[in-house]
Amino acid sequence: MLDYVNALVLNSAGEALVFEVEKPGGGVYWQILESSLQPNDDPFTAVQQRLEQAAGFQAKQWSYLGSHAIEVSRLFGTGFLFCARQAKQVAEPIWDGGEAKWVSLVNLRYALLDGRISIMSHALTVSLSFLTILK
Repeated sequence: MLDYVNALVLNSAGEALVFEVEKPGGGVYWQILESSLQPNDDPFTAVQQRLEQAAGFQAKQWSYLGSHAIEVSRLFGTGFLFCARQAKQVAEPIWDGGEAKWVSLVNLRYALLDGRISIMSHALTVSLSFLTILK
């Protein structure tokens, strides 16, 4: 299992960047920015590069939310979680993982509750952002 980074990305209007992905069989779920890490990657550098390369944005403010180990059937990995604020578009996005859209923080909270944010590490990143930064 590879280590990875996740980031909740916010623009200057306080909206969150999500990627809406269609579920097999109907419906949608939301993802946040994510990337696998290669050995010896610096998590902070990797998440900044992913934001710029995949989404076409740079952020002025970054907060580190912590790292959390995951274990699935004796395979271990570590997730490094971030919140990026004041994101501005600097290039055309090349993201191919769903439709990128900005959503209000109210809608993001509801997405936590109704299961639209269905990937556990994404839900943790969003929740930690609400608990520590978006009070």
